[in-house]
Amino acid sequence: MWRRDSPLSEANMGQSRRLDDMNSRLSWRSKSIPSFPTPQGREHATALEAVLTFLEGPAAEWTMGDFGEWFNVHLVGPGLLKRPQVIREPGAAPLRMDPRSEASGNLADLMTRARARVIAAIRGLIAPVSDDRCLHAAIYGGRVRRTVVNERPTWVPSPREIDFLSDIVLSLLAAAVLPDRDFYRAHLCVCDLCHRVAYKDMPDARSLCREHRSTTSGFTSKLR
Repeated sequence: MWRRDSPLSEANMGQSRRLDDMNSRLSWRSKSIPSFPTPQGREHATALEAVLTFLEGPAAEWTMGDFGEWFNVHLVGPGLLKRPQVIREPGAAPLRMDPRSEASGNLADLMTRARARVIAAIRGLIAPVSDDRCLHAAIYGGRVRRTVVNERPTWVPSPREIDFLSDIVLSLLAAAVLPDRDFYRAHLCVCDLCHRVAYKDMPDARSLCREHRSTTSGFTSKLR
């Protein structure tokens, strides 16, 4: 039996405190993501929440602990992906998945580049002439696959450790969007003022997030 003052006990307590700190740091992101009803089951809402959380807040404010926790909660924990040793994105320096790392500048650059590609893909999906290349790339690249859940056909993300970060996030987006493309084409939007991904109540409504629908005098940080 461990004594409370034993080194092993202290190490375990320290690890628990670090996990609590990471959950606390991420809580504002998960609580502040836009409300987005989905016409499918909970698995699709979860995939969309993962994408929205990844896009939430300035990239420069994310720490390695935040990023590792996002990875664990939305990919490793559900069994969609093994935790990779290195994360890559075109144009950015590779990033080691080490919670002890302080490479915040490198992380911000990598996330900014990945976010830009994800936002571009969403803009393509909701354009007047839809651009579905991100969905086709996810399907033919094997990063999303068809299956049956609760006796219903559906799509699930199946990214690989060697995939670029943006492709991993796009696999989550594809899994959410593919079961009902028309719904997301009509209701997904990128806010005209702050560039946040949000939900439109009416298909013909102006592309504004919740904050900017109610007022245009408030301030919302742009994704960067």
